[in-house]
Amino acid sequence: MIPAWLRETEEVTPARDSGAFALRTLKSLGGLLSRLRVQRGSAGRFRLPAVVKLLLVLGLIVTLSLARHPILILAVAALTLGWACLLPARELLSVLRPALGAAALALLLFLPAMLLRPAGVGNNLLVVGKIFLSVTLVNLFNRRTPWNQITGALRKLHVPGVFVFVLDLTLKYVVLLGGLVVDLLTARGLRAVGRDRHPWRSVGAVMGQTFLRSTALSRETWEAMCCRGFTEDYKGL
Repeated sequence: MIPAWLRETEEVTPARDSGAFALRTLKSLGGLLSRLRVQRGSAGRFRLPAVVKLLLVLGLIVTLSLARHPILILAVAALTLGWACLLPARELLSVLRPALGAAALALLLFLPAMLLRPAGVGNNLLVVGKIFLSVTLVNLFNRRTPWNQITGALRKLHVPGVFVFVLDLTLKYVVLLGGLVVDLLTARGLRAVGRDRHPWRSVGAVMGQTFLRSTALSRETWEAMCCRGFTEDYKGL
């Protein structure tokens, strides 16, 4: 015979704010990691060397910064929009969204000056347009160029190998440690039942585990560099 208490159904209804802090953190970290992983880029059908694209983007940005004639700015805008038209439709939004955000922020910063000095509205709008085009150019280069080709282009331009190594290693371990934080928060959310009265203890535990893991990774990387005789000549992945 099965006891009566085993046949009863017990339902646990957690509080509405259970794990809300961890879930918000998990969501923001997941979005950040997805944006970092997208930065691998794709070369597309019309492949130009990464060095050529890097020099072209830098030249266009410098031209935008120094240009005052509207025809020159319109020419750069035409080149930028023509390059954007080569992208698939699903990637255009991810390229234009940061540019629109940067332009909106610049417009918000210029708004008091535009209200106090209406005569300079044209110049302020010109600066906003330059910011939009510059960010769009950087996003297009980032989208159409894999990360290993970017580091290779920097080495071909005689950028010090240590700088490229630090940049490459930083991006890699930001993704690794971010994934660790996401896994820890996921495990915490699966094990948490009810309202967390001390959420900062969970945050402290996650930060402590992340710090310990980063220390172990840095020590392993240093030992691997010593074993392989690293000579600061880094050519990229």
